[in-house]
Amino acid sequence: MTKDELIAKTQASIEKQEAKLQSLKEKRVDESQEAIDHVRAAIDDLEEKLEHAKAKAKDIAEAADDKWDDVKESLESGWDEATAKLEEGWDSLTSKIKSFFS
Repeated sequence: MTKDELIAKTQASIEKQEAKLQSLKEKRVDESQEAIDHVRAAIDDLEEKLEHAKAKAKDIAEAADDKWDDVKESLESGWDEATAKLEEGWDSLTSKIKSFFS
């Protein structure tokens, strides 16, 4: 994968995750305070993971073109790890909490 392809992939993924997170924040929930607190905690966790993914994307964008072949594998691996953690954050929302927003 070229640097530009990986940058495009990371940006598209970040934009998708930001949209999902924004949609989650905008939903109104008429549930117990405990459920609302759980959702807020999940949002905080997702925001932290998204910031980590953005930092990895920035590392990719800032990699020197002449060093790309040397760092490509490490950066791709770092990106894959960051997005896996972000997906874990989404997956950690229980079916009950997800149903609040359906």
